[in-house]
Amino acid sequence: MLLRQMWYGFTNRLFPQRCFRFSHDYQSRERLTIALLSFNRPRYLGRVLASLIPQLQPEDEVFLFQDGSFNPASNRQKADDRQIEQCVRIFEQSTGSFIAKQCNVNVFRSSVNLGIAGNYRAAEQYVFETLNRKRALFLEDDLVLGPDFLHVTDKLLDLSEREPMIGYVSAYGDLWASRRLQHERNGQLILMHENWGAALTKRSWLAQQKVREQYWSLIENVDYSFRDNERIVSFYKDLGFECNITSQDSSRWIACLMAGMVRLTTSTCNARYIGKIGEHSKANYFRTYRFKDSRIFDGITVVNMPNKSELERWYKESLDDFKGGYVHSYQKKSKPC
Repeated sequence: MLLRQMWYGFTNRLFPQRCFRFSHDYQSRERLTIALLSFNRPRYLGRVLASLIPQLQPEDEVFLFQDGSFNPASNRQKADDRQIEQCVRIFEQSTGSFIAKQCNVNVFRSSVNLGIAGNYRAAEQYVFETLNRKRALFLEDDLVLGPDFLHVTDKLLDLSEREPMIGYVSAYGDLWASRRLQHERNGQLILMHENWGAALTKRSWLAQQKVREQYWSLIENVDYSFRDNERIVSFYKDLGFECNITSQDSSRWIACLMAGMVRLTTSTCNARYIGKIGEHSKANYFRTYRFKDSRIFDGITVVNMPNKSELERWYKESLDDFKGGYVHSYQKKSKPC
Protein backbone atom coordinates (compact mmCIF):
# COMPACT_ATOMS: atom_id res chain seq x y z
CA MET A 1 0.00 0.00 0.00
CA LEU A 2 2.78 2.45 0.93
CA LEU A 3 4.66 1.72 -2.29
CA ARG A 4 1.52 2.34 -4.35
CA GLN A 5 0.88 5.67 -2.62
CA MET A 6 4.50 6.68 -3.26
CA TRP A 7 4.09 5.75 -6.96
CA TYR A 8 0.89 7.79 -7.35
CA GLY A 9 2.49 10.74 -5.59
CA PHE A 10 5.57 10.52 -7.81
CA THR A 11 3.59 10.35 -11.06
CA ASN A 12 1.38 13.28 -10.03
CA ARG A 13 4.43 15.45 -9.34
CA LEU A 14 6.28 14.32 -12.46
CA PHE A 15 3.32 14.50 -14.87
CA PRO A 16 0.88 17.10 -13.45
CA GLN A 17 -0.65 17.62 -16.89
CA ARG A 18 -1.61 13.94 -17.18
CA CYS A 19 -4.77 12.49 -15.68
CA PHE A 20 -3.14 10.79 -12.67
CA ARG A 21 -5.99 12.01 -10.46
CA PHE A 22 -7.41 9.74 -7.81
CA SER A 23 -10.26 11.41 -5.95
CA HIS A 24 -10.94 8.48 -3.64
CA ASP A 25 -9.00 6.94 -0.81
CA TYR A 26 -6.70 4.16 -2.00
CA GLN A 27 -8.43 1.60 0.24
CA SER A 28 -11.95 2.58 -0.84
CA ARG A 29 -12.65 -0.08 -3.45
CA GLU A 30 -12.62 -3.84 -3.75
CA ARG A 31 -10.54 -5.92 -6.12
CA LEU A 32 -11.80 -5.62 -9.69
CA THR A 33 -11.72 -8.40 -12.24
CA ILE A 34 -11.37 -6.74 -15.65
CA ALA A 35 -11.76 -8.51 -18.99
CA LEU A 36 -10.46 -6.47 -21.93
CA LEU A 37 -11.67 -7.56 -25.36
CA SER A 38 -9.46 -6.84 -28.35
CA PHE A 39 -9.34 -7.58 -32.06
CA ASN A 40 -7.48 -5.51 -34.66
CA ARG A 41 -7.21 -1.94 -33.35
CA PRO A 42 -3.83 -1.68 -31.59
CA ARG A 43 -3.88 2.12 -31.47
CA TYR A 44 -7.24 2.12 -29.74
CA LEU A 45 -6.10 -0.59 -27.35
CA GLY A 46 -3.02 1.42 -26.43
CA ARG A 47 -5.14 4.45 -25.53
CA VAL A 48 -7.50 2.35 -23.42
CA LEU A 49 -4.61 0.74 -21.55
CA ALA A 50 -2.99 4.13 -20.94
CA SER A 51 -6.21 5.22 -19.21
CA LEU A 52 -6.66 1.94 -17.32
CA ILE A 53 -3.21 1.12 -15.94
CA PRO A 54 -2.83 4.16 -13.60
CA GLN A 55 -6.12 3.23 -11.90
CA LEU A 56 -5.17 -0.36 -11.05
CA GLN A 57 -4.61 -1.61 -7.54
CA PRO A 58 -2.26 -4.56 -6.87
CA GLU A 59 -5.07 -6.99 -6.14
CA ASP A 60 -6.88 -6.28 -9.43
CA GLU A 61 -7.08 -8.84 -12.23
CA VAL A 62 -6.71 -7.81 -15.88
CA PHE A 63 -7.22 -10.33 -18.67
CA LEU A 64 -6.83 -9.64 -22.39
CA PHE A 65 -9.15 -11.70 -24.58
CA GLN A 66 -7.53 -11.36 -27.98
CA ASP A 67 -9.62 -12.52 -30.92
CA GLY A 68 -8.01 -14.28 -33.89
CA SER A 69 -7.80 -13.21 -37.52
CA PHE A 70 -9.09 -16.18 -39.55
CA ASN A 71 -12.76 -17.16 -39.42
CA PRO A 72 -13.28 -20.85 -40.37
CA ALA A 73 -17.07 -20.48 -40.80
CA SER A 74 -16.69 -17.98 -43.66
CA ASN A 75 -13.16 -18.95 -44.67
CA ARG A 76 -12.21 -15.28 -44.40
CA GLN A 77 -9.08 -13.57 -43.15
CA LYS A 78 -10.70 -10.81 -41.08
CA ALA A 79 -7.59 -9.04 -39.86
CA ASP A 80 -3.90 -8.69 -40.52
CA ASP A 81 -1.97 -11.05 -38.25
CA ARG A 82 0.46 -8.22 -37.59
CA GLN A 83 -2.36 -6.22 -35.98
CA ILE A 84 -3.13 -9.14 -33.69
CA GLU A 85 0.54 -9.46 -32.71
CA GLN A 86 0.73 -5.74 -32.08
CA CYS A 87 -2.31 -5.82 -29.78
CA VAL A 88 -0.78 -8.58 -27.67
CA ARG A 89 2.58 -6.81 -27.57
CA ILE A 90 1.00 -3.50 -26.49
CA PHE A 91 -0.89 -5.24 -23.70
CA GLU A 92 2.19 -7.07 -22.45
CA GLN A 93 4.30 -3.90 -22.55
CA SER A 94 1.61 -1.82 -20.83
CA THR A 95 1.03 -4.33 -18.06
CA GLY A 96 4.75 -4.56 -17.38
CA SER A 97 4.51 -1.35 -15.35
CA PHE A 98 5.21 -1.09 -11.63
CA ILE A 99 1.53 -1.17 -10.66
CA ALA A 100 0.31 -3.75 -13.15
CA LYS A 101 3.09 -6.18 -12.20
CA GLN A 102 1.38 -6.56 -8.83
CA CYS A 103 -1.92 -7.53 -10.49
CA ASN A 104 -3.02 -10.88 -11.85
CA VAL A 105 -2.48 -10.32 -15.58
CA ASN A 106 -2.91 -12.81 -18.41
CA VAL A 107 -3.54 -13.06 -22.17
CA PHE A 108 -6.12 -15.43 -23.66
CA ARG A 109 -5.50 -15.57 -27.37
CA SER A 110 -7.93 -17.30 -29.70
CA SER A 111 -6.43 -19.31 -32.55
CA VAL A 112 -9.42 -18.43 -34.76
CA ASN A 113 -11.76 -15.50 -35.21
CA LEU A 114 -14.61 -15.82 -32.71
CA GLY A 115 -16.29 -12.51 -33.45
CA ILE A 116 -17.24 -10.06 -30.72
CA ALA A 117 -20.10 -12.23 -29.44
CA GLY A 118 -17.91 -15.33 -29.15
CA ASN A 119 -15.07 -13.40 -27.56
CA TYR A 120 -17.44 -11.91 -24.98
CA ARG A 121 -18.86 -15.35 -24.26
CA ALA A 122 -15.38 -16.78 -23.70
CA ALA A 123 -14.50 -13.91 -21.36
CA GLU A 124 -17.71 -14.20 -19.35
CA GLN A 125 -17.43 -17.96 -18.98
CA TYR A 126 -13.83 -17.69 -17.81
CA VAL A 127 -14.58 -14.98 -15.26
CA PHE A 128 -17.86 -16.29 -13.88
CA GLU A 129 -17.46 -20.05 -14.31
CA THR A 130 -13.74 -20.85 -14.23
CA LEU A 131 -12.74 -18.18 -11.71
CA ASN A 132 -16.17 -18.02 -10.02
CA ARG A 133 -15.89 -14.25 -9.56
CA LYS A 134 -18.96 -12.57 -8.11
CA ARG A 135 -18.62 -9.41 -10.18
CA ALA A 136 -16.57 -8.17 -13.11
CA LEU A 137 -15.97 -5.33 -15.57
CA PHE A 138 -15.87 -5.94 -19.32
CA LEU A 139 -14.09 -3.39 -21.52
CA GLU A 140 -13.65 -3.19 -25.26
CA ASP A 141 -10.76 -1.48 -27.02
CA ASP A 142 -12.67 1.70 -27.91
CA LEU A 143 -13.55 3.28 -24.56
CA VAL A 144 -10.93 5.57 -23.01
CA LEU A 145 -11.53 5.78 -19.28
CA GLY A 146 -11.70 8.91 -17.18
CA PRO A 147 -9.41 8.96 -14.11
CA ASP A 148 -12.14 7.83 -11.68
CA PHE A 149 -13.76 5.18 -13.88
CA LEU A 150 -12.76 2.17 -11.79
CA HIS A 151 -13.74 3.78 -8.50
CA VAL A 152 -17.15 4.77 -9.84
CA THR A 153 -17.60 1.29 -11.31
CA ASP A 154 -16.85 -0.22 -7.91
CA LYS A 155 -19.52 1.92 -6.25
CA LEU A 156 -22.05 1.04 -8.95
CA LEU A 157 -21.30 -2.65 -8.54
CA ASP A 158 -21.99 -2.27 -4.83
CA LEU A 159 -25.49 -1.11 -5.78
CA SER A 160 -26.04 -3.99 -8.17
CA GLU A 161 -24.99 -6.50 -5.52
CA ARG A 162 -27.58 -5.05 -3.13
CA GLU A 163 -30.39 -4.59 -5.69
CA PRO A 164 -31.39 -7.53 -7.94
CA MET A 165 -33.24 -5.20 -10.33
CA ILE A 166 -29.92 -3.68 -11.44
CA GLY A 167 -28.60 -5.91 -14.22
CA TYR A 168 -25.73 -3.89 -15.68
CA VAL A 169 -23.90 -0.77 -14.56
CA SER A 170 -21.34 1.41 -16.29
CA ALA A 171 -19.49 4.57 -15.32
CA TYR A 172 -19.32 6.03 -18.84
CA GLY A 173 -22.30 8.23 -18.02
CA ASP A 174 -23.89 10.98 -20.07
CA LEU A 175 -21.52 11.34 -23.01
CA TRP A 176 -23.21 14.52 -24.26
CA ALA A 177 -23.79 16.57 -21.09
CA SER A 178 -21.90 19.79 -20.49
CA ARG A 179 -19.84 19.94 -17.31
CA ARG A 180 -22.37 22.38 -15.87
CA LEU A 181 -25.18 19.87 -16.36
CA GLN A 182 -23.01 17.09 -14.97
CA HIS A 183 -22.45 19.03 -11.76
CA GLU A 184 -26.16 19.83 -11.49
CA ARG A 185 -27.17 16.18 -11.97
CA ASN A 186 -24.34 14.55 -10.06
CA GLY A 187 -25.75 11.72 -7.93
CA GLN A 188 -28.57 10.90 -10.35
CA LEU A 189 -28.45 7.64 -12.26
CA ILE A 190 -29.79 7.32 -15.81
CA LEU A 191 -30.50 4.49 -18.22
CA MET A 192 -27.59 3.13 -20.26
CA HIS A 193 -27.75 2.97 -24.05
CA GLU A 194 -24.88 0.72 -25.16
CA ASN A 195 -23.15 -1.79 -22.86
CA TRP A 196 -19.86 0.07 -23.13
CA GLY A 197 -17.55 -0.51 -20.17
CA ALA A 198 -20.32 -2.50 -18.53
CA ALA A 199 -19.97 -4.32 -15.24
CA LEU A 200 -22.27 -6.91 -13.73
CA THR A 201 -22.62 -9.49 -11.01
CA LYS A 202 -22.55 -13.22 -11.54
CA ARG A 203 -26.15 -13.28 -10.33
CA SER A 204 -27.17 -10.97 -13.17
CA TRP A 205 -25.17 -12.98 -15.71
CA LEU A 206 -26.85 -16.22 -14.65
CA ALA A 207 -30.29 -14.61 -14.85
CA GLN A 208 -29.62 -13.69 -18.50
CA GLN A 209 -28.37 -17.08 -19.64
CA LYS A 210 -31.60 -18.54 -21.03
CA VAL A 211 -32.06 -15.70 -23.54
CA ARG A 212 -28.34 -15.23 -24.16
CA GLU A 213 -27.81 -18.91 -24.97
CA GLN A 214 -30.81 -18.93 -27.32
CA TYR A 215 -29.26 -15.96 -29.12
CA TRP A 216 -25.91 -17.77 -29.22
CA SER A 217 -27.51 -20.82 -30.84
CA LEU A 218 -28.52 -18.58 -33.76
CA ILE A 219 -24.99 -17.33 -34.42
CA GLU A 220 -22.52 -19.90 -33.09
CA ASN A 221 -21.88 -21.67 -36.40
CA VAL A 222 -21.58 -18.58 -38.59
CA ASP A 223 -19.23 -15.65 -39.02
CA TYR A 224 -20.68 -13.01 -36.65
CA SER A 225 -20.50 -10.41 -39.43
CA PHE A 226 -22.81 -12.62 -41.53
CA ARG A 227 -25.29 -13.54 -38.79
CA ASP A 228 -28.89 -14.14 -39.88
CA ASN A 229 -30.51 -10.84 -38.93
CA GLU A 230 -34.01 -11.97 -39.86
CA ARG A 231 -33.82 -15.01 -37.58
CA ILE A 232 -32.64 -12.87 -34.68
CA VAL A 233 -35.36 -10.25 -35.21
CA SER A 234 -37.91 -13.07 -35.39
CA PHE A 235 -36.53 -14.54 -32.17
CA TYR A 236 -36.96 -11.19 -30.43
CA LYS A 237 -40.51 -10.89 -31.76
CA ASP A 238 -41.34 -14.31 -30.35
CA LEU A 239 -40.25 -12.95 -26.97
CA GLY A 240 -42.52 -9.93 -27.45
CA PHE A 241 -39.95 -7.31 -28.45
CA GLU A 242 -39.65 -5.10 -31.53
CA CYS A 243 -35.91 -4.73 -32.05
CA ASN A 244 -34.22 -4.66 -35.45
CA ILE A 245 -30.77 -4.38 -33.89
CA THR A 246 -29.17 -7.84 -33.93
CA SER A 247 -25.79 -7.21 -32.29
CA GLN A 248 -24.68 -9.24 -29.30
CA ASP A 249 -25.41 -6.15 -27.20
CA SER A 250 -29.09 -6.37 -28.13
CA SER A 251 -29.25 -9.87 -26.65
CA ARG A 252 -28.06 -8.42 -23.34
CA TRP A 253 -30.68 -5.67 -23.40
CA ILE A 254 -33.50 -8.11 -23.99
CA ALA A 255 -32.12 -10.72 -21.58
CA CYS A 256 -32.09 -8.04 -18.88
CA LEU A 257 -35.69 -7.08 -19.57
CA MET A 258 -36.79 -10.70 -19.57
CA ALA A 259 -35.16 -11.08 -16.15
CA GLY A 260 -36.83 -7.90 -14.81
CA MET A 261 -33.61 -5.90 -14.68
CA VAL A 262 -32.46 -2.44 -15.78
CA ARG A 263 -29.09 -1.13 -17.01
CA LEU A 264 -27.86 2.04 -15.32
CA THR A 265 -25.09 4.59 -15.65
CA THR A 266 -24.20 7.94 -14.09
CA SER A 267 -25.19 11.48 -15.05
CA THR A 268 -21.52 12.39 -14.99
CA CYS A 269 -19.28 11.48 -17.92
CA ASN A 270 -16.39 9.23 -16.92
CA ALA A 271 -15.22 7.87 -20.27
CA ARG A 272 -14.77 8.82 -23.90
CA TYR A 273 -15.90 6.62 -26.79
CA ILE A 274 -13.29 6.60 -29.57
CA GLY A 275 -14.65 3.92 -31.91
CA LYS A 276 -14.74 5.71 -35.26
CA ILE A 277 -14.11 2.43 -37.05
CA GLY A 278 -15.21 -1.02 -35.88
CA GLU A 279 -17.67 -3.91 -36.23
CA HIS A 280 -20.70 -1.66 -35.65
CA SER A 281 -19.23 1.79 -36.22
CA LYS A 282 -18.33 4.11 -39.07
CA ALA A 283 -16.66 7.51 -39.09
CA ASN A 284 -19.83 9.30 -40.22
CA TYR A 285 -21.80 7.78 -37.31
CA PHE A 286 -19.14 9.01 -34.93
CA ARG A 287 -19.50 12.56 -36.24
CA THR A 288 -23.30 12.54 -36.49
CA TYR A 289 -23.79 11.33 -32.93
CA ARG A 290 -21.23 13.79 -31.52
CA PHE A 291 -19.16 11.29 -29.58
CA LYS A 292 -16.14 13.59 -29.90
CA ASP A 293 -17.95 16.21 -27.80
CA SER A 294 -17.81 14.23 -24.54
CA ARG A 295 -16.53 16.19 -21.54
CA ILE A 296 -14.98 14.12 -18.76
CA PHE A 297 -16.37 15.11 -15.36
CA ASP A 298 -13.97 17.25 -13.33
CA GLY A 299 -15.40 16.50 -9.88
CA ILE A 300 -16.12 13.47 -7.72
CA THR A 301 -19.04 11.37 -8.94
CA VAL A 302 -21.66 10.69 -6.28
CA VAL A 303 -23.40 7.30 -6.48
CA ASN A 304 -26.74 6.92 -4.71
CA MET A 305 -28.97 3.87 -4.48
CA PRO A 306 -32.19 4.49 -6.46
CA ASN A 307 -35.46 3.74 -4.74
CA LYS A 308 -37.87 1.03 -5.85
CA SER A 309 -40.20 3.41 -7.66
CA GLU A 310 -37.30 4.79 -9.72
CA LEU A 311 -36.20 1.29 -10.66
CA GLU A 312 -39.73 0.31 -11.65
CA ARG A 313 -40.13 3.50 -13.70
CA TRP A 314 -36.85 2.84 -15.54
CA TYR A 315 -37.85 -0.75 -16.17
CA LYS A 316 -41.22 0.29 -17.63
CA GLU A 317 -39.52 2.94 -19.79
CA SER A 318 -37.06 0.37 -21.14
CA LEU A 319 -39.79 -2.19 -21.68
CA ASP A 320 -41.93 0.31 -23.58
CA ASP A 321 -38.95 1.24 -25.77
CA PHE A 322 -38.42 -2.34 -26.84
CA LYS A 323 -42.08 -3.24 -27.12
CA GLY A 324 -42.71 -0.25 -29.37
CA GLY A 325 -39.68 -0.58 -31.64
CA TYR A 326 -36.28 0.24 -30.18
CA VAL A 327 -34.18 3.14 -31.48
CA HIS A 328 -30.68 3.89 -30.17
CA SER A 329 -30.92 6.74 -27.69
CA TYR A 330 -27.75 8.29 -29.09
CA GLN A 331 -29.54 8.79 -32.42
CA LYS A 332 -31.38 11.61 -30.64
CA LYS A 333 -28.10 13.32 -29.74
CA SER A 334 -27.34 15.13 -32.98
CA LYS A 335 -27.81 18.49 -31.23
CA PRO A 336 -25.92 19.82 -28.18
CA CYS A 337 -27.45 19.36 -24.72
